[in-house]
Amino acid sequence: MAEESDLSRTEPASPRRLQQARNAGDVPRSAELTSWVMLLSALGVMAWSSPRLLDALQNLITAAFVDADTLFSPVFLAAAEAALWSLLPLLAAIFVAALVAPMLLSGWVFAPGVTRADLTRANPFKPFGRLFSADSLFDGALALLKWALAVAALSWALVTGWPGLQSLAGSTPEAALDATAAWVWRGVLALAVALALVAALDAGWRWWRYLRRQAMTWQEVMAEAREAEGSPEMRAQLRGRQQQAGQRPLPNPLPLAGEGANAGPRTFDEVIG
Repeated sequence: MAEESDLSRTEPASPRRLQQARNAGDVPRSAELTSWVMLLSALGVMAWSSPRLLDALQNLITAAFVDADTLFSPVFLAAAEAALWSLLPLLAAIFVAALVAPMLLSGWVFAPGVTRADLTRANPFKPFGRLFSADSLFDGALALLKWALAVAALSWALVTGWPGLQSLAGSTPEAALDATAAWVWRGVLALAVALALVAALDAGWRWWRYLRRQAMTWQEVMAEAREAEGSPEMRAQLRGRQQQAGQRPLPNPLPLAGEGANAGPRTFDEVIG
């Protein structure tokens, strides 16, 4: 019955159907898209504040080694506070991205009805039915693809940066930290590029599944059309159009046969005259 119901939904969802689902809080969400936007925001802030962040980390490491014999020395606490203030823009960007990213797919949605208790969601057998659903199969395949792309990106970064890391044994701490930061930046950037494909696939799938779930049967389309025609708003609109049509002046009637400019001769004198 479920397959027949899905197959019978051949008509796209109407704007009214989509608005009703939106009011009920039923909108597409993509966790992968949200994660990717958060990662991209973090990379952007790191590229902007990396010099200050590296200086704060260098001061923290120096303070930790210089005052290693004193637990929580004032110098170390001051360096730690400066490092936390340097991390604050990064944390703020991640927080804002986590709030804004879900709106990229469905926009702002305010549905108080979602917070109400729904006992139908407490079905203990419902999770077992989802194990072999299309969404579960897609999530499993996407997880494998995500793992493979992440391993490939990090392996590339490790292979290309390993010779440079080996040469840092005799360098100064500042040079070693700069080289390590550049290597980490290259690896995270490669990871972001790889995860962009995962985010695009997940967002497209969630949107397609949402439209498929909101699809309508032909009977539902006809019922919605009849309901729209019988609504008070539609009747008032039709009544207003009828009143406007009744107030318009009638056009001039066409002249009858034998009248006006096309009237034919009536007497013998008019014919010969």
